Amino acid sequence: MPNILDSLWNSMALFLSALFFHGMALRSIREKKPAWFQIKFANEIINYALGVYYGLLGVYFIIRGLPGMDSGIYTDMLLNILIVLHLFSSAGPATIALILIVTGKLLLGDALFANFIYVFLIIGFHFICMEVAKLRLSSVQKVVLVKLTAIPLMLFYLHQKIHLAYTLDSLPVWILYFAVSFFITFIIISASYYIDTSNKLIYDLQQSTILDPLTGLTNFRHFEKAFEAAFNYATLKKSNLSVIIIDIDYFKRVNDTYGHLAGNGVLSTFSQMLLKISFPPNTVISRIGGEEFAIILPNIAVSETEHLAEKIRRKVEKIDVPIVASGSIITISAGIANYDGSNYSSANDLLHAADQALYNAKRNGRNQVHIRETEPVI
Repeated sequence: MPNILDSLWNSMALFLSALFFHGMALRSIREKKPAWFQIKFANEIINYALGVYYGLLGVYFIIRGLPGMDSGIYTDMLLNILIVLHLFSSAGPATIALILIVTGKLLLGDALFANFIYVFLIIGFHFICMEVAKLRLSSVQKVVLVKLTAIPLMLFYLHQKIHLAYTLDSLPVWILYFAVSFFITFIIISASYYIDTSNKLIYDLQQSTILDPLTGLTNFRHFEKAFEAAFNYATLKKSNLSVIIIDIDYFKRVNDTYGHLAGNGVLSTFSQMLLKISFPPNTVISRIGGEEFAIILPNIAVSETEHLAEKIRRKVEKIDVPIVASGSIITISAGIANYDGSNYSSANDLLHAADQALYNAKRNGRNQVHIRETEPVI
């Protein structure tokens, strides 16, 4: 029995180490590539990579449980892998992990008949986890339920693997094993919950520092960093970089006439409209002032930028706004400046050029797009 308990604790330590590296990797990705978690395809790739990661961990546990490698029962962790993936990810990654585990069990196991029975049982356990994950129960209730359903599988496994007899004399050993197994599973689930929750809280905190709470767009602080980085990259690659600055026409009049709540409604509605437009990859949309917005567009020509700005201007005239009942129509003015890799010496110069173009659009009657003519650097 001491050997069984030792292997349980050792396998738990390995599992917790795997959870730690998993958490650190996701945190790093969230910091460096936050958009990946908002793009469906990229998010699925991350999830399936987790399935492969834990599937390979399961294969490692299978190897450690082979005769001559370890006298214990590392396979208990295979069930915990499926539990964690079903509760904290989804059925897809859990299925990937299951396929790797089943393959490893059939290829590496020493008793073919017993392995086929084990594979049949663990596949059944996988589908049980899938259904339990859908139930409206607390995480604790779900864990208890799936662990109870795992008892038949473990009864079979322990009897086959370490020849634990089905006798009354062995009953205390069975009870002690299942008690320790339940305890270890709850430790692993608690660690998974802590890592998952802390990562999401850190991400939300980071997002709160770069997002404008009213519009959901990035704020001026983030815009400055993103714009400087985009300009440096365009300079390095000698590529195009366009920036559009948008101002909602006569917005002060909206606030004075209809109140700040109506003004906030206009800002929110306009922002949601922007988010629904299909922009090129790596576009950054920010609110940089009260009613002023900026769009960073890497790697596109000035003609395409003008087309997008005109598209936005036309859409604004047609959108429903909180003050539409009064017959008011919201319009915008936009200024565009384009960097071709050499015509501006700094990001500030490019931004100033776009701001001048916006000023010209407003001076010429508003509700129009103006392009700042390229001025070569002297």
